[in-house]
Amino acid sequence: MRTIPKQFLWTAYDHLGLLIGCNVVWSVLVLPWIGGAYSILHFGFTVGGLLMPIAVVLSGVLIFGAPGTAMLFAAGAAWARGREFGMRDFLASGRFFFWRALLLGLVLDGGSALVMVNLVFYQRIGGWIGSILSGMMLWFALLFGMVAVYVFPVLVTQGGGVWSSLRQSFLLAIDNIKLSLFLLLTAGLALGIGFVSGLGLFCGVAAAWALFVSVAFRALLPKYTGEPLPEEQPRRLRELIRPWEV
Repeated sequence: MRTIPKQFLWTAYDHLGLLIGCNVVWSVLVLPWIGGAYSILHFGFTVGGLLMPIAVVLSGVLIFGAPGTAMLFAAGAAWARGREFGMRDFLASGRFFFWRALLLGLVLDGGSALVMVNLVFYQRIGGWIGSILSGMMLWFALLFGMVAVYVFPVLVTQGGGVWSSLRQSFLLAIDNIKLSLFLLLTAGLALGIGFVSGLGLFCGVAAAWALFVSVAFRALLPKYTGEPLPEEQPRRLRELIRPWEV
């Protein structure tokens, strides 16, 4: 886990142009989802109270659950493994994964909405019963988020169906709780940067987050395959300052 940030930074540096380009294309493809997220945020902040954080969560799930996000993870998975993945491959992955990614996104959207509705309902019941049930919903929402971060990485690397992707994501979340919580935190951080900066969501934040998750996902392979990852050549800061000398 300690090497993940370093590997992510070098991989992002090696593919910086494509990373930004893919993010721009992604932002165009998910404009309807971004519009829906804005409507949810506007409603939540207009009503206020508990609906404000709920609106933030639902809008984040809606954006990162868009089918186009699977394209970012397809690119991230290839780059994390040292494979070439150009713009044509990026667009082709959208056609290949579209329907499964769309169904997975609908599951994430519907599931998160159901959890949030139950949370509000139990919160309004009040008393100790309402507190216990709403607390259970919070824990369930946390588990749901931990599973959600693996859905698209599993889809693009395993190539399975909707149910198999969800099942494997659930098992990964349960078996790697610390990493899952960390990745969920990075999702919130990426959304926060994107919402606060405005242009950040369009100019690289989403693709950078997908790449970070892809690097972390690849780091899990030795745990399940029993084979170590290929050794990578050491990189030096000179490559950043004077890349022509390397």
